[in-house]
Amino acid sequence: MTGVHFAPDGVLVREAVRRLGGRPRSSVELAAEVLGMPGCPPAMARRLVAQLLDGIPGVARDGEDGDAWRLAGGGGRTAKRAARGLRDLRYAVVDVETSGGVAGGNGRIVEIAIVDVDRGAIGGCYSTLVDAGAAIPPWITRLTGIRTEMTHGAPSFSQICDQVRGRLRGRVFVAHNAAYDWGFVRAEMRRAGAGVPRGPRLCTVHMARRLLPGLERRGLDSVADYYGIEIRERHRARGDAVATARILVRMLADAERRGWTTWPALREALGPIPTHGRGRRRGRRSGRQGHVNDGMSDAT
Repeated sequence: MTGVHFAPDGVLVREAVRRLGGRPRSSVELAAEVLGMPGCPPAMARRLVAQLLDGIPGVARDGEDGDAWRLAGGGGRTAKRAARGLRDLRYAVVDVETSGGVAGGNGRIVEIAIVDVDRGAIGGCYSTLVDAGAAIPPWITRLTGIRTEMTHGAPSFSQICDQVRGRLRGRVFVAHNAAYDWGFVRAEMRRAGAGVPRGPRLCTVHMARRLLPGLERRGLDSVADYYGIEIRERHRARGDAVATARILVRMLADAERRGWTTWPALREALGPIPTHGRGRRRGRRSGRQGHVNDGMSDAT
């Protein structure tokens, strides 16, 4: 069965995590107990449950064949294990520079950076130019400094797709305007014929709305300035991703001081997930035109 997607923080995922609090369960058991499919063929159960739980923080495969599931840290734990402290979660902070246009349409990624944040500390950074096989418009070059000839000899996205998926897997996807960056990453993965990694996503623009209500502007420059963070190589993927990672660390600390110490608590505090954009961006950021969903997104 293909084309089935489950919201990473949806009712079915929460129910599956609750049941895993007692003991590890097989895919067939979870298909029956959570999806309401008793007697589901094992092969179908494996595919469905993998789509349900793969990449969910706090959940891991169990057994030699990977056909059972457990809460990370072993069975017999309570479901509270999956609601670890915000600082205990693993984050992948992403920034993409694009050729403009629309994700899934004529817009392509021309540079990507992924910064690891673990236990409140910034780790390694992966970054690369990407050969999109098309000319980069002059206005993108003026904004980013990336010229078409700079991408010649760079890998195509299909060549780095497995590496990108590996760096996102099991982590919370974070970006400043997460819907934009996620939209392009998802479109490129689908174009490459690869599976799209699942998991929760977090937008630092939306966090700024709740944590910094007095801030007039919530663009990357404004939020970085508020926290006294210098952005090196502005409008380049590595520079913007590193700055966003530093902002995330400060925001997580601010959230914890407010008592938002777990992922469910943060979600509740940030409010409903916006499903539509709030108008068009006035500025241009690597082609970031069109409607913007700047909320905390969990849909795939």
